[in-house]
Amino acid sequence: MVASNSRFQILALSGGGYRGLFTARILAEIEQQIGARIGTRFDLVTGTSIGGILALAVALEIPAQKMVELFEKHGEAIFRKRFSIRGIFRSQYSNQTLLQHLSSDEVFGQRVLGECLHPVIVPSINYTRGDPVVFKTPHHADFKTDHHHRIVDVAMATSAAPIFFPRYVFNNCQYVDGGLFANTPGLLGAHEAYQFFGVSRAEGDVRVLSVGTMSSKFTVNPKRNRAGGTFDWGGWWPVNAPKRIFGLSISAQEAMVNHMLKHQFPKGKYVRIDDVLTDERAQAVALDKADAAAREVLLGSAAEAAKDFVGSPAFKDFMEYRAASPVYHYGSRANIQKAAQC
Repeated sequence: MVASNSRFQILALSGGGYRGLFTARILAEIEQQIGARIGTRFDLVTGTSIGGILALAVALEIPAQKMVELFEKHGEAIFRKRFSIRGIFRSQYSNQTLLQHLSSDEVFGQRVLGECLHPVIVPSINYTRGDPVVFKTPHHADFKTDHHHRIVDVAMATSAAPIFFPRYVFNNCQYVDGGLFANTPGLLGAHEAYQFFGVSRAEGDVRVLSVGTMSSKFTVNPKRNRAGGTFDWGGWWPVNAPKRIFGLSISAQEAMVNHMLKHQFPKGKYVRIDDVLTDERAQAVALDKADAAAREVLLGSAAEAAKDFVGSPAFKDFMEYRAASPVYHYGSRANIQKAAQC
């Protein structure tokens, strides 16, 4: 066991629609190797969109394998297209199947954010106000309200991808996918460590383990129309234009954040687990592809990526660490008075 008062570990899980099955499988493989829930190795968990759903599961110590099975079994139902006249009048997919499964007692049920066993932060966008928002457990004295929110509401709010799913409404506000501004939330996690956990920038030993979703790089075909209109971006199907722009946005974000975290946390303190989609595999995988071919690529690639990580020095470095017991100021797990007495 690594013992260091200055050390602080962050687990950051990217968004990517059904490609999050890749992330879930990697987490499951790691849990199998360490014989424990992965949340016990991290002082903070953060995730966006599907990564946000998984981060909330990690914070509750729901076995990662259970999340793998959920998305394996119900992925095609979650991404079953509905009649929408090319996506003009409503989103391509309903969010009711996802809501139903996440609301089950086997997953989040009616539990609230303050019941999480490990600190977690999850980004979304409050479209009613036009502002980014980050839902948080009550690990700081200023965080007085979020702990009342149902976990399933936070999960649905962070994963309401425009065009794909309808906006999610709760607490009299409309929310859309946090991937629009923080699809790879490692920087959010680092900011949280310094700003709200009191980790010293000069003396603290912050480490970030980031898990991706086999994100594709969106590039231009030089033979296409360059006028910048709907046909340029989406071809004959208008709904493809905003979907492609959304994909380009989250792909570019991942690349930028990856570089910034490498600069901020050098010498093995930032580790990224991901895989690159080849041209052939990319045809089978997308944010909303959940068929047998997509499952084969995602699960197979995840197994290989997990194997590489487990065999690396980084695995031992990250997984021998044990996170300190969290201090919560409010909610059913509030323990700040006990902590002050110790």
